[in-house]
Amino acid sequence: MKFISYSFQQGGAAIAAKRFVELAEKVLNREVELISVKQGLTFHFLKRVMAFLLVKLQNDRNPIKHSLNLFSYKPLLNEFRQNQHTLHHIHWINNDTLSIFDFDKIPSGSIITLHDEWFYCGAEHVYKVDDDSLDFINGYSLNKRNILGINWNFIIWKIKYKKLSSRQDIIFTVPSKWMLNRASKSLILKHSNIRLLPNPIDTSIFKPLHKEHQLHYRKLIGISEESIVITFAIFNGKNNTLKGNSQLISALQEWKRALSDKESERITLIVFGGNKKQSSMLCGFRCVEIGRINEQAELALVYSTSSCVVVSSLVESFGQVAAEAASCGVPVVCFDTSGLRDIVIDNVTGFVAERFKPKSLMNKLQCAISMSDSEQQKMRSNAREHILTHFSYSIVAQKYAEIISDAEKIKALNTK
Repeated sequence: MKFISYSFQQGGAAIAAKRFVELAEKVLNREVELISVKQGLTFHFLKRVMAFLLVKLQNDRNPIKHSLNLFSYKPLLNEFRQNQHTLHHIHWINNDTLSIFDFDKIPSGSIITLHDEWFYCGAEHVYKVDDDSLDFINGYSLNKRNILGINWNFIIWKIKYKKLSSRQDIIFTVPSKWMLNRASKSLILKHSNIRLLPNPIDTSIFKPLHKEHQLHYRKLIGISEESIVITFAIFNGKNNTLKGNSQLISALQEWKRALSDKESERITLIVFGGNKKQSSMLCGFRCVEIGRINEQAELALVYSTSSCVVVSSLVESFGQVAAEAASCGVPVVCFDTSGLRDIVIDNVTGFVAERFKPKSLMNKLQCAISMSDSEQQKMRSNAREHILTHFSYSIVAQKYAEIISDAEKIKALNTK
């Protein structure tokens, strides 16, 4: 069994792909091989640069990443041509890993996991949040309003539609009910075999930790035992629009104004994913920026140390941070949106704010820190149990095994 992804190291999709590798290898006892784009290949890098420059000829006012995928990584095409009988699980294939023109070369019986909306949209990886026209359902128009320059969304969508819409010999998987609903309605995939397959969470790593470990870590990063700790991640800089950083900042600013000095002094923010800075101030709160965390065990320690974890994203195909934190028995505060709905249940496993409203997010943060000890313990137990029941390796492995079995049957029927 071979796994294909641009990378198995960097980014949320890469992490999720690597966990499916672990699932296949350690739980399902499969022999696996990884295929990713080798770094330092000058010619392929130049093709990526060309595609990057071409996509800049369109402005659709959607801040999310766009990909044209005009070129293919040649070793991957060789793999498809030479190993038609091998089971392939395809993950993130952007950055010109697999060209849209070569989608017809994907072997029958392959599994394709969608980590964002790119496969059924145009060039964008997530459809514009404030656009209700839903072109991926109704069809992209060449003369779409508010697009400046070349309408790559229409062109790329048209090619993907031609290459994928009639392929019923591939199994597509999506990580959330929200994404299942959207993919199933899309013109490209509406007739495809689409399955719900959540990202697996290693609950043996992401688990509640003993109090002494939490206190030791707090001491290590200079946070007192009495502090109320609010933790959140910053990815790709503080101005990443779809991560909801501006909404979170607004919520924190309003919260600071509503609290007394004594109350706000008890609150410490932990920020990970950005630059490392031992101590600073953010919106009037003490803030410890711990930088990027590469080790899962350390990340679990950060979550467990927290009073709550905030995920302010406007869109999440799944919600990896939310699921990891909940697995550590930590309440999550988030907006009522997308894949996060599968993970955070309001007043049960965490707190769900009104869609993209900073004041509502502020109110839910206040709820999170105002719980009694018994209420907090109950919510922590609920959060952990929800992940064990729906997203643990053993649970996801059962669903994954069924999908692999069905993919092998499809391959046997279609491969001579």
